[in-house]
Amino acid sequence: MSDGRVLIVGATGHVGSQVAKLLLQKGRPVRVMVRREGTSIHGATGDLQYVLGDLSDPASLRRAVTDVDIIVSSANSIIPSGKTLSVKRINDSGYENLIAAAEEAGVQQFVQSSVPKHPMEQTVPELAGKRLIEQRLQSSSIASTIIRNPAFMDVWLVMSGARQLIGPDPHATTRRPYNFMRVWQSITGDFVVKHGILLAPGGSQQGSVFISTRDVAQMMAGTVGHQNALNRIIEAGGPEWITWAEVAELLAKKIDRNVRTLPIPAWFAGIGQSIVQPIMPFAANVLALVKFIAAWQPHWDSAPIVKEFNLPKQFTVADYIEQNLENI
Repeated sequence: MSDGRVLIVGATGHVGSQVAKLLLQKGRPVRVMVRREGTSIHGATGDLQYVLGDLSDPASLRRAVTDVDIIVSSANSIIPSGKTLSVKRINDSGYENLIAAAEEAGVQQFVQSSVPKHPMEQTVPELAGKRLIEQRLQSSSIASTIIRNPAFMDVWLVMSGARQLIGPDPHATTRRPYNFMRVWQSITGDFVVKHGILLAPGGSQQGSVFISTRDVAQMMAGTVGHQNALNRIIEAGGPEWITWAEVAELLAKKIDRNVRTLPIPAWFAGIGQSIVQPIMPFAANVLALVKFIAAWQPHWDSAPIVKEFNLPKQFTVADYIEQNLENI
């Protein structure tokens, strides 16, 4: 596969911005699609182009994909950064527009971020939407690489009561100026540090193979142009399964105080989703993800994928907490 230009869709997000910088560091020519003039990726240097485009505007997408060999997309609206399409419209008509433009332009590979598969996914808009994207890509003439990852530690440690762990990245998902997130963090953000309470979706013994956005980006960038990644679904999390009780122990050691878990049952998050759906659909989507994480997370072994694509050693939750210790 050629070393031609790569288009990043979702490039100003937490994952997409890191993918762009990784590819630039490897000497890849990169084009990033942004919705507003003057938007840029913090710290990105190299053969970098910016193009205005919107998933709801097919003409802008045709311009964006011109002379592009590979597309990497992590675009979503789980936590919006401003006025945006609904979750359903992004994952349905928005991606349909993008894939159609890519087919017309002769794009060779489409790398798409995705999520675990589960029978309850039709009640979680982001999961249901990602499955539609997967199906569309698999029926496309383009070679697809679908990367399914579980809960991001960068997001869920913050959402669970430790906003001090947001980290310095200006593109961090939990820094987005979305009212629901601001209210959530204003209420729960200091639970760990001030009250010794960690919110635990599913309870103390529930957990995940939490993965850092750094490692998600490494995985996506590592499959770009890789022959073994073509027409393939890759399922991989972080380096370990860790429960909320174990996360609480790690935090307790770092802040030198007892930290206990406060369970959030899946049924409770589901009730919240139903209540806010008519008036705050984006907030309902967040609560649907809380419900999903409370109910189930995959026990994936990432070691074979890390080895196959020669990826760096993955961050553990302890590594992530240590890296951001100065913020606590």
